[in-house]
Amino acid sequence: MENLLRVQTEAFTVFVIVILWFSGNRRSSTESVAGFLVFRLFLASTAAMLVIDAVSWQLDGVPGNAARLALHIDIVLYYALHSVPAALFILYSDFQVFMDDARVRKISRWLLPVLALMALVAISSPFTGLLYVLDEGNHYARGSAYLYFVAIEYSLIAIGLGLVIVNRRRVKSRVFLTLLAFPLPMVAAGIVQMLVFGLTLLWPSTALFLLMSSLNIENRRSKTDHLTGAANRRSLDEELERRLEQSKPGNPLCGLLLDLDDFKSINDRFGHEAGDRALEAAAAILLASVRADDLVARFGGDEFVVLFEGKGPVGVESLVARIEDGFRRHSERQGQPYRLAASIGRACRDRTEEVDAASFLAALDADMYARKRLRKGA
Repeated sequence: MENLLRVQTEAFTVFVIVILWFSGNRRSSTESVAGFLVFRLFLASTAAMLVIDAVSWQLDGVPGNAARLALHIDIVLYYALHSVPAALFILYSDFQVFMDDARVRKISRWLLPVLALMALVAISSPFTGLLYVLDEGNHYARGSAYLYFVAIEYSLIAIGLGLVIVNRRRVKSRVFLTLLAFPLPMVAAGIVQMLVFGLTLLWPSTALFLLMSSLNIENRRSKTDHLTGAANRRSLDEELERRLEQSKPGNPLCGLLLDLDDFKSINDRFGHEAGDRALEAAAAILLASVRADDLVARFGGDEFVVLFEGKGPVGVESLVARIEDGFRRHSERQGQPYRLAASIGRACRDRTEEVDAASFLAALDADMYARKRLRKGA
């Protein structure tokens, strides 16, 4: 009965992973290859561990040489793949923090030798007893080096956890909390399983993290502009309403409205592909200039809105200067036949003022056009 309940739990968890797999079986043209593949491998490796674990419990204690051979193969696979999800968590966390495919590839090259060493130890264990032993009745028992194996496993998890905590300010609060949902429950589940042999907590807790990640991180694409990676207009409208309601005296909501200068001429002279690259570059500069919890959204066409809190006039102008410097350096570095620049409107409001989303955006728009006319008349 206990084994049946364990297998049912693991089968249900695999079913959840299968749903996650097919619900995200296509990668959009703008989605990172590395981020997509790491998440898919995370799903596949966790499902594999659940199946392998379920099989080992069914074979444990079954008499006969055939069962013994099958149990050896299953347990070797279990230990050989056991550290893969932890390594993938490092890669996944790094990508969520830095959004850099090259970094993911570089870190993976450092992790592969560690995973290969763990696999070799697993393969040798039927002969050395390092990770496990089978008695004459084909009952599994942990081996002499099991605790060292666990230490390495927890070291990988600690690296991923440290990466997330050290770079806390680079990611939004919801992403940060989601990433913590892997290492903390997994460590707790692992400790409980070490103390109470026979419990099945480790891989279901990993699957729960993947589910949360899919809901809170992977589905961000529904609120993301497909071309630039900034938030889309729907996300802007929802976030603007929320932030206006929550703004407080002394902590106003501020915004910028950017309109790219001479964008139509970029499209007309150099083609729409060049225009798309200009929009992507502008969004990247804005995202690099703001804090993790600030919002950068594509307002429409060649216009972007930035929402942020807690900055006075000096802070607003400092952010504007940082953005304008980013545009200038991009134009100088890339050497395009056109200059990337923008007219930038500003506005700040708090709850002491009668303001709604429409009037806030109208104030931004009016200020942006006033500054644009002033620049053209200068």
